[in-house]
Amino acid sequence: MGKLQEQLDKFQDNAGAAYQEIMDTLEYKYCWKCPMRSTSTNSHCREIHSMKVLQEALDQGIREKLGETGVSSVLLESLILRTTQKRFKKQGGSAREKTIIMDVSPQNLDLDPETQLMIKINPRKIREGERIMIPCESLESSVLGVCALMMGFPFRVTVVERFFHKNNFWYVEVENEKIFPLESILGVLIKVIRKDQPEGS
Repeated sequence: MGKLQEQLDKFQDNAGAAYQEIMDTLEYKYCWKCPMRSTSTNSHCREIHSMKVLQEALDQGIREKLGETGVSSVLLESLILRTTQKRFKKQGGSAREKTIIMDVSPQNLDLDPETQLMIKINPRKIREGERIMIPCESLESSVLGVCALMMGFPFRVTVVERFFHKNNFWYVEVENEKIFPLESILGVLIKVIRKDQPEGS
């Protein structure tokens, strides 16, 4: 691990230098004309934006490098999501399969706001014919399905046509031969419940 650690240490130093350069560029080229400049020391907008664009540049660089090797877009998303899961696990998080009940968000116009959804999150297996929740639109960056659900991303409900394993990853195929990594699925829709419906009915 000696050589690898040397490379990581070098990258860390370069990343820190790049972060400072971005901070300086924002300060001298852009922040001076921002209407929120007087409150920037409290809002930390410069620090946040610098971190955001640096992380996006790193992610994009990895995407482009993997793309050059012929990695498909769906496999690329699987790799990114698996990496994200490992980072969460290292920090003590878990991705256990569980059932939750949640209110319908106003963003999901095709669902009755007077209902609640019984959802299985972090599904390990999905059966053909089950209804699943997927993002309404393609996302600029890969997001774990359960995170997208909790953050209120708009979704649509579709039916599973095929569930299969390939290259060490599980995938879900829906209408129009659209394929999603299992980790990107927001959840399996078990049941739609009316808020005035008695429990157990």
